[in-house]
Amino acid sequence: MAAAFSSERARYVVIGGFAVIAHQYVRATEDVDLLIPDDDENDARVLAALARLEARRRDGVAVALADVSDGEHLRVESNAGLVDLLRGGAPPLDFESVDAEAIEARLDDVAIRVCGLASLVAFKRLAGRSRDRLDLEELEARHGGTLPRLALPGLDDDDV
Repeated sequence: MAAAFSSERARYVVIGGFAVIAHQYVRATEDVDLLIPDDDENDARVLAALARLEARRRDGVAVALADVSDGEHLRVESNAGLVDLLRGGAPPLDFESVDAEAIEARLDDVAIRVCGLASLVAFKRLAGRSRDRLDLEELEARHGGTLPRLALPGLDDDDV
């Protein structure tokens, strides 16, 4: 996945389970979650990367540009596994903010942008599922008992 996106110069930041792993809690995950900017040029690059991966929508149809550009979320099946594409939301979880504090990992000489710990914690807090709460507990244990906390509008209204 990373090689295809890199080859097409598509901008993305890894969030979700693989980001959890990058921040020291190794666990199983069934897909790769990518945050992408709301950008027409990048959408075309993402589509080209997905074509390299022979990506298909859940109904088996090849992914089209409208699938990438028209929604906030797209899940595809590819020869690299399941890929979830998400658009950035409001700050601090918009693409530019998340990308600005992302870390870089390398795999087989391919640079991979992974959300920083503060963004990851914010995504997990916002999702609030049992898996996300467990991830936060495990990350907290691995990071000395405290995690960075970004104020999230709508969730931390008293803090804003």
